[in-house]
Amino acid sequence: MIPVLKKGKNKTKTLSYRPISLTSCVCKTMERIVNQRLQLYLESESIIVPEQAGFRQHRSTEDQTTHLSQVIEDAYQAQKVTLATFIDLQKAFDKVWKDGLLVKLLRSGVKGNMYQWTKSYLHNRKARVLVDGHCGRKVLLRQGVPQGGVLSPTLFILFINDLVPELPKGVQAALYADDLVLWCSED
Repeated sequence: MIPVLKKGKNKTKTLSYRPISLTSCVCKTMERIVNQRLQLYLESESIIVPEQAGFRQHRSTEDQTTHLSQVIEDAYQAQKVTLATFIDLQKAFDKVWKDGLLVKLLRSGVKGNMYQWTKSYLHNRKARVLVDGHCGRKVLLRQGVPQGGVLSPTLFILFINDLVPELPKGVQAALYADDLVLWCSED
């Protein structure tokens, strides 16, 4: 892994860096193949909730903000009040529970070679940090999906996919990867 300084952050603090996984071209190519197949399956089976726009074709943050703006305008015209809260899930990719993600893959109908390959991809991952040409010791990564991994965004949005259906009645949501807005409109 190489640490990449986050924009506008203090370079003397370790939390100011994003760990990016460096993998071989062969591994990246395989990840792309698996990711395309997994995305095709998830989209064709309508598994990912429509409220999720992150890392999906033909969807964007502009769609989400336009929708929320229209909801607010409609509520205003109906003399209602819209309450909204914006949530950024910090270090979200690093906190993915791998075994829970595997269960969600199975529940989504992902099985066979796709499931086995993904399980192998996630488990027994070891990393070391490279800074100024010096490598640290290898450490077993117990949770999370690889930062910078081609497959990671798709796995992450599947991991949080069941969040929206669990919301209370009347609460709506829009997601863009690990950014979430929840709102409701009332008299």
